[in-house]
Amino acid sequence: MSGQHGTVLSFGPFELSIGNRLLTNGAKVVPLGARAMDLLIVLVEQANKVVDRRTLIERVWPKRGVEQVSLRVHISALRKALDRSDPGRRYIANVPGRGYSFVVPVTSLSSPMSGDLNPSSRSRLPARLMRMLGRRNALAAIQMKLAEQKFVTIVGPGGIGKTTVAVAVAHEMSATFNSQIHFVDLSSLGGASLVAPAVAAALGVSVQTNNVVPALIDRLQERPTLIILDCCEHLIDGASAVAEELIRRVPTLHLLATSREAMRVEGEHVYELCALECPPEDTSLSAQEALQYPAVQLLVDRVRAVRGDFELVDADAPLAAGICRRLDGIPLAIELAAGRVDIFGLRKTASLLDDRLNLSWAGRRTAVPKHQTLNAALEWSYDLLGEAEKRVLSRLSVFAGGFTFEAAVAVVADETIDEANVSDCLWELRSKSMIAARGQEGRLRLLDTTLAFASRRLAESDEEGRCRRRHAQYFCDLFKQGASMDMPERRRALGVEVDNLRAALNWAFSVEGDAKIGVELAAASASTWMAIALLTECREWMTKAIGRLDNASAGSRQEMIIQSALASCMMFTDGMTEESYATWAKARLLAECLNDTECQLDSLLVLWAHQIRLPSYAEATELADCCGDVAERSGNRGAIAMANYMRGVTYHHTGRILQAEAYFELSLHRDDEASRQSLIKRFGYDRKVDALAVLANLAWLRGCPDQARRLSLMSIAEARQLDHAVPLCVALAWASFNTYLTGPDDRETEALANELVDHAAKYAVESYHGLGLSMQALCRVRRGEGDAASATLYCGLEKLSAARYGVFNWILQAEFARCTAVAGRPRQGLAVFERAKINLGDTQWYAPELRRIRGELALGNDEGLAVGRQYFLSALELSASQASLSWELRAATSLAIAEKSNGRKEAAWRALQATHAKFREGLETLDLRLAKQVLTVSNLHDGAANSMH
Repeated sequence: MSGQHGTVLSFGPFELSIGNRLLTNGAKVVPLGARAMDLLIVLVEQANKVVDRRTLIERVWPKRGVEQVSLRVHISALRKALDRSDPGRRYIANVPGRGYSFVVPVTSLSSPMSGDLNPSSRSRLPARLMRMLGRRNALAAIQMKLAEQKFVTIVGPGGIGKTTVAVAVAHEMSATFNSQIHFVDLSSLGGASLVAPAVAAALGVSVQTNNVVPALIDRLQERPTLIILDCCEHLIDGASAVAEELIRRVPTLHLLATSREAMRVEGEHVYELCALECPPEDTSLSAQEALQYPAVQLLVDRVRAVRGDFELVDADAPLAAGICRRLDGIPLAIELAAGRVDIFGLRKTASLLDDRLNLSWAGRRTAVPKHQTLNAALEWSYDLLGEAEKRVLSRLSVFAGGFTFEAAVAVVADETIDEANVSDCLWELRSKSMIAARGQEGRLRLLDTTLAFASRRLAESDEEGRCRRRHAQYFCDLFKQGASMDMPERRRALGVEVDNLRAALNWAFSVEGDAKIGVELAAASASTWMAIALLTECREWMTKAIGRLDNASAGSRQEMIIQSALASCMMFTDGMTEESYATWAKARLLAECLNDTECQLDSLLVLWAHQIRLPSYAEATELADCCGDVAERSGNRGAIAMANYMRGVTYHHTGRILQAEAYFELSLHRDDEASRQSLIKRFGYDRKVDALAVLANLAWLRGCPDQARRLSLMSIAEARQLDHAVPLCVALAWASFNTYLTGPDDRETEALANELVDHAAKYAVESYHGLGLSMQALCRVRRGEGDAASATLYCGLEKLSAARYGVFNWILQAEFARCTAVAGRPRQGLAVFERAKINLGDTQWYAPELRRIRGELALGNDEGLAVGRQYFLSALELSASQASLSWELRAATSLAIAEKSNGRKEAAWRALQATHAKFREGLETLDLRLAKQVLTVSNLHDGAANSMH
């Protein structure tokens, strides 16, 4: 069409290579159709002249006549292409009745012939970011790969920063290549055939042939060169063909590409660009700690770009970290969110993201169109997918928190896309960075941004209901299988699926869902909720399931499982309420009707625990015996061990120490490990931990404090191995109490109590949270923190009362009263004791100590030695009948200190000596040291020893 094949014409921001038929704006190629390109060349060659319509038609369509309407259509397309790249400027004027004129000045640039190339003037490498955060390691790794292996493709999802990193690499390596670096932006090219011409244009190579690759090969042989092919994914076939040919034929060429998928050609080495590192979920995170992570650094940096005075403070650090995590550390997403922080602040921006991940937030106007919003970036990737891949991607949005390959195939495949096709699509989506890998377990996931985009696509289709049904049914079947398999590794695997479990239950119990599937899934997942200690959430789902039971399910095994799980959650979260007791009683009746021995034993166990914790020991004894009868009939070793454990606890709490110890020994030594693990799985409760913890207290009562310590440590160790909420609460509760009894140093006691408070609060186990607070109060009152300790005690007691947990109630208040009196406030101590309404006629395991403390308070409040003596003697008598040597030692010591007359004093001294002589260990404990002091003082008198020990 023109004799100017070697000419490059410049107008506005554009350059037109006539020989290559290529229009560029900076480093970007402006896509034009063939006819629009022909028209542009004709008009530019005759710039500022009117070219009549007939001449244009003859030049562009020389072999056939064309209607003027076709001319107008292509002129319009040409105007639009120029306007998109340079909006607001008029390039082509319509001269009515005559034709068209190109009205912008045109300059002819010298077109370098082969060998005269000035690459740096043609490549126009984009400027690198002033501050690129969190990519130092990536830059170093890519440079090393590029130097050693020559051909590297940076892959990753949209907005991850591939171009930014590639440009930074180019600038870093500028000296290495003596500025022979060429940046080729392929994003605006409309076809694979334009890749090679675009590379030629970047190099300034003018070739008058359709195949420009040979000329490129000739030119690139001359010197070491780095070519960057940016944004290859939409032209992946053309880009890969050109790249493979060039890298194979040019030994001095180094090639760096960016793409959302690998080219998969010979010589390519892939570098997967990861998201910016985000802080872990931690509400105590400080601003300084948060700013150690690149994702937060980027967020703060971009907010400061629009609001220079912005500073991240400690109170907002968890919010900033949460925003970055929600956006998966994707730089583009974080930049877009930073623009909203300036408007709404961190808290509102975080709330907006939680409500609905906003994909339409606008970013920098100077960004390429596909990066101006998250939606645009995702649309770009989505449009490159095949129809089957698009459908699979949208269907995958029903998953939450990741998925396995098997789950994806099972849920996505249907009559329209078979399993083999789904499998192929999953592989393609992973290779195109639309699916991310998660951890080392082979799990996959959609990034939150992709998930939000795909969810909208699914909602716009007519497939959402069917997909969510298949998703819910798949996980219902999966959890049913898990419930039937008593294997720890299987439970852990199911625990990973908790987000999918939530999603399935939410759909099933929604208006559009299927309540029948929801009820089945709730029953199947009950043991999993318990095993991973999500007790409050388990309670919510079981309550919903019971509300949706139909007549066919009433009285079924399904209802029994749900009722049992609900009752168990009620017990551990709210304590022993009448509601939880009634729920367990219903579960027991269902189990008896269904002749389900396992559920009968479970319900008897928990009904017994209700009575123990109230405490109501007569009823507890009856239930423990009933459980023993059922267990004996079953012949199951684990069931018998559980019944013996229940009897051991009951006997301990009622002061029958030797019998209790015997039952605990039977339970521990003849237990069945599978049965024990099954109980933990169903309820998150462990009889071994509990038995060891109470045995520790029994050992202390019998006068073996060293043995008690060993058993406490064993109980805690067992509980930590289980990694469940309730067993560790039990172990810490008894350990803190036993440690408090054993020694005067409160540091260990307080450390155990503090851990108990934190752990119980984390998992909403209110009864043990209250007990932990009460133990903290005892440590504080012993340090003299009267008012603060009192407030903590009554806060703890209030929680214990609300949870109907009364096992420690009287001893906690009595001990607090004693410490208050020792601190110099005897009247206040007596008031605390009397306010507790303690029944001194009771015979439970700490009853001797209650009587002894009351005797000490009598002496401190001038009630007289005779009154105090009666309490001490009563304590001695009861402790001896219970075989509670430690309580007996305390009562004997108090009596020996209190007695004044020679006759009584001598008798008390001999009683104390006899009791002290029975101890074979723990001689350095507080009680034994005090007893030894009393025994070695030849002439006891007031002040010789502090009786209020």
